[in-house]
Amino acid sequence: MIAYLEGTVHARLPDGVLLLTSGGVGYQVRLPTPLVADLPPTGQRTALYVSTVVRADEITLYGFARPDGKALFELLISVSGIGPKLGLALLSAFSPAEAVTAIVAQDIARLSSIPGIGRKTATRLCLELTEKLARGGIVAAQPAGSPMSGPSELISALTNLGFPEKDVLTVVRQLPPDAGKFPEQLRKALALLGRS
Repeated sequence: MIAYLEGTVHARLPDGVLLLTSGGVGYQVRLPTPLVADLPPTGQRTALYVSTVVRADEITLYGFARPDGKALFELLISVSGIGPKLGLALLSAFSPAEAVTAIVAQDIARLSSIPGIGRKTATRLCLELTEKLARGGIVAAQPAGSPMSGPSELISALTNLGFPEKDVLTVVRQLPPDAGKFPEQLRKALALLGRS
């Protein structure tokens, strides 16, 4: 299984990149739309965290800039009714942090705004993934409506999303003690981290 690739951008594709590795092998990797736009120019080097999806008739590589994008994609496609195409569409519309916030907050309207994801699929996504995100350590094991018992859950959730611990600690200190329940605190912290 291919999990990480480093190489030269050989060609930009409408939905990804042809990445030429040092061994002279070119890999076609599908990417979220924002990552396609952020690719370095042809001939320059880049690195991708890769999820390898094996189907009966093909092997497809999906690439992400950070490990949290890859981990979330793999969780998304584990949900019944969410295949790689929908998982990539969701991560093209939202950053991993925004997607996690929408799932934890049970924001069905926002999730079902993605073409191909209706209200029923968005509801299933929230029901199945909130628990999986908690078990996988990507988001602290905290019911969506419960108050936080302390900042450690929030720090854990944000560092597991890939934010540097130094930045996370700074942002958590900035949150007022009455910042609300866990999903609201997570949203506020993600907004502050997005500005830094």
